[in-house]
Amino acid sequence: MMDPKHALVIGGTGMLRNVSTYLAKHDYAVSVVGRTAGKLKQVMENSPPHSIFPIQADYNSDSFLVEISEAIKKRGPFALIVSWTPNYQVVERVCSMNEHDNPFRLIHVKGSRRYFQDELVNIPFSCMREVVYLGFIQEETGSRWLTNEEISGGVIGQIESGGVGRIVGQLHPYDRRPE
Repeated sequence: MMDPKHALVIGGTGMLRNVSTYLAKHDYAVSVVGRTAGKLKQVMENSPPHSIFPIQADYNSDSFLVEISEAIKKRGPFALIVSWTPNYQVVERVCSMNEHDNPFRLIHVKGSRRYFQDELVNIPFSCMREVVYLGFIQEETGSRWLTNEEISGGVIGQIESGGVGRIVGQLHPYDRRPE
């Protein structure tokens, strides 16, 4: 039997929890980054046995990159990285640490403001970057932010279909965004 592909989900216990469990159910070994033990445990309980590998850390902490390095040593380089972090230096460092001969995917999840004004992300040539922008839903009575299920559904759609990226919800008209 072939070893499972290794995935990393940064922010995989909150709005991306369903992405973590989706990958686990689709034969990935999933390293999931979250800040709280309780939320990491919930992801593990809703996934096949031995498919979720919790990393309890804040991505801004000193221990975060050490934990990522250990995950790569134990389960091999990441075939897929899903990142919900506004800290682009962290994304760049993780992708650089993961650089290897085979191409890998980065699905960079971003808020709506980043669609209109963004910063450059320096990643290795072997990294294929796809962006998922999170918008809002306009309804008869006003507008609302996306639910965790809608966000995860959009990211899972990107995982399945590939391509340069997608918008989940809507970004226009920008002045109709929820407060």
